[in-house]
Amino acid sequence: MQQQTLTSIFDHPRTIAAAVIISIVGNAVFIGMPMLVGSMAETLGFNEQQLGWLASADLMGIFVASVVASLMVNRLNRQMLAYIGITVAIAANFASTVFHAFELLFITRIISGLGGGLCYALGVATLAGTHHTARNFSILLFGLVAVNALELYTFPAISDAWGVNGIFRFFCIAFVLTYFFVHWLPSSNKEANKEKATNKNHLNGVEIPRWVPWFCLVAVAFVYINVGAFWAFIERLGVDANLSDDFISNTLALGTLFTLTGCVIATWMSNRYGQSKPLIAAFILMTSILFLLAFKVNAMSYVIAATVFNFCWLFIDVYQLGTIGNIDHTGRYATLVPGAQGLTQSISPAIAGYILAEGFGYAGVMMLCAVGTIGAMSIYSLVYAKLRAIAPDIADAS
Repeated sequence: MQQQTLTSIFDHPRTIAAAVIISIVGNAVFIGMPMLVGSMAETLGFNEQQLGWLASADLMGIFVASVVASLMVNRLNRQMLAYIGITVAIAANFASTVFHAFELLFITRIISGLGGGLCYALGVATLAGTHHTARNFSILLFGLVAVNALELYTFPAISDAWGVNGIFRFFCIAFVLTYFFVHWLPSSNKEANKEKATNKNHLNGVEIPRWVPWFCLVAVAFVYINVGAFWAFIERLGVDANLSDDFISNTLALGTLFTLTGCVIATWMSNRYGQSKPLIAAFILMTSILFLLAFKVNAMSYVIAATVFNFCWLFIDVYQLGTIGNIDHTGRYATLVPGAQGLTQSISPAIAGYILAEGFGYAGVMMLCAVGTIGAMSIYSLVYAKLRAIAPDIADAS
């Protein structure tokens, strides 16, 4: 009965639509990171170490914002929090068009991450309160992929015409448009607070150990060691392999579009095989792709790796978000997903930049990425073993 009361607010189509839109715009900087990094390199002339830190700056802000959101999401008005996040993001992205010195730009990008991260965390927390979490998170990821493809196609043209300032203005416009959807979010969190107080460690009569959702969040962080380093430097990897700019942007965009099928396939495989086996298989496939790029980069391997990586990334995210959403419908842990992502996303590009600066090349970066996938696979093996033992319906929920 409690779950029906809780989801009655969050399952409205307008609420889901608003949560998806706000999440996508809040995460827009990260999904356009390869082209943004390339544009900063060409327009502003930053070196690889500086680019690594600038890529990390937005992600540092996302991490801090998600921690703040996890503390406030069920205490304060979600619409008010969304308005604050949007306003901060607009101001920071506009400031980024003015301040191009490395130190000042680094600060403005952290602030941009704070605003966008707050929006992203609020959207994810709202979707976690719905009844069909896997379906709704699939919708979110489908939208992220579509916008990703749009950015990969348009950002090179925008950068050619207006430099990196054109991309920062693009983000400003996107956040301005998001204002119109905030009123669709729920403003009251009474039902979420009630479930948090009365059903803190139980789901459908089953006691869930406290370490289970925390381990899930740690696994998310490990995945994004891989994603942060790979996505920040995949464009530079192609340049280093002497691939043309058009080939790189088209490959990344087409590879991203291919992943649109990942949502459908992930849902189908979850219904047929549960969540654990497909997730482990995706980790193995992703790790294989990373080893491929570590030893051989040419046009063929670049296309294969970019396509398969994007597919696996989306595939894995569906299961990560769905698992945490099924464990906790209050959104308390879901708001920390962007933080878990942002924590290692903010560190891994800087580490990758250091690896490159020390002369280990992109093979060293791919090995760093592989550490993330192998670590996440090991953690999820423990989590699913526990869930299958105490709550098999949750372990294999769709």
